[in-house]
Amino acid sequence: MDEKTLLRKRPSEVSIEVLDPEHYHALVKAIRNILSTELAELSIAQLIDGLPLMISVFESRGCLVGKGHPLLEHETLCDGALQQAKQLRDGFDPAVLSFSSKVCTLSRLRFETSVALFTHHPKLHSQEDIDATVSWVLPPRWIEHDGLKPRWEKDIEPHPTLFYHVNYLDYDRYTHGLADVAGYWAEDRIFGGVVLFDRGESAYECNDIYLHSGRVKAPSRIWKLLDSQFEGLVDFLMSADISTQEPPKSFPILATRENLHRHDVWDAIALHNIYRDPWERKFPQTKPEEWRDVRSIGDHPELQDAFDAITSYKPEKPVKVKLTYDERGLPVVTKRSRDSEASEDELSQASSSGKRRRIGADNSGETPPQQLSPPRLGSPPPLDSPPPLSSPPRLDSPEAVELPSSPGRSGASKPEQ
Repeated sequence: MDEKTLLRKRPSEVSIEVLDPEHYHALVKAIRNILSTELAELSIAQLIDGLPLMISVFESRGCLVGKGHPLLEHETLCDGALQQAKQLRDGFDPAVLSFSSKVCTLSRLRFETSVALFTHHPKLHSQEDIDATVSWVLPPRWIEHDGLKPRWEKDIEPHPTLFYHVNYLDYDRYTHGLADVAGYWAEDRIFGGVVLFDRGESAYECNDIYLHSGRVKAPSRIWKLLDSQFEGLVDFLMSADISTQEPPKSFPILATRENLHRHDVWDAIALHNIYRDPWERKFPQTKPEEWRDVRSIGDHPELQDAFDAITSYKPEKPVKVKLTYDERGLPVVTKRSRDSEASEDELSQASSSGKRRRIGADNSGETPPQQLSPPRLGSPPPLDSPPPLSSPPRLDSPEAVELPSSPGRSGASKPEQ
């Protein structure tokens, strides 16, 4: 499905109060359980602060914070940010949230919560400080490394906000602009990725759940949740008493080697209709060329089996060397495999048949030199022989060719005419 067709499917939004009581109370319970987690409190506190923590930015892909950036000094939250986040959670009214008239998802409501905080709640940092930090650009400079040619590094345009998921920065097509970008960031920080669905042919179905992670150590491809991961998340969200229910062990939910069902970013939305909202990401008509020519286990866990086979390879079995002596007292080296049980008679037979190697007097282990027989006529001349003729004789020459004398002979006979 092309991008224009997807954009025409943008539905209207309504309040969650239109839900029937059963679904309404279940949804409110799930939202409150999420807001009670430490990850949610920390994410809300950063939105109230006005600037993310330095560690949060470094953990995200696409980080452009370099030496001298003002955010490097933002290691802790401003005073009162965490307290305001807890007060906001305790007094939160889910009725202020809205959702799509076609489909309601928990991640979408969590997303809308962050949008409201980014847009309407006053920040602890001044707007001037926020603008100066977000717009900071490392000036162009020469980069020099030992042994490498110096290179000129141009300035890189910063992201429009520091609350971002690197794949969800198209704020010009979002309903709430930069606030939606911050919503994707908060969703990634809490759930472990932006929650996507297999929309099927109708573009409104919720067949399977996928996550699109934005952390550096998470896969860049879109991956499907395992049944066990989904069940653990549902058990936590539907818990009546949150104080007795621990969050899922992998909360935020992170991909493992068992999450083999994955898609490239372009393939997911262009070929498989995997997205939450069709306008969330721009994608070209043809798949862009990959900028890397390698495959990592983090993105392609199926490669691990091949690497395990390579690393577990064992070379040929080591040999066991037994040192014996012959009748003259010279050592004889006999090799045999460790798992072989050669008898002394077999070793003796091998020694008598010449299958042994004697060690020289200098203990070098080399075979003693043998007396070489004189070279035959026509063999390469010895080192002390006269130099060869400057040019080969002509075949039609009537003159005879005199060959060099062989060692031990007074001369060489001339060939017959």
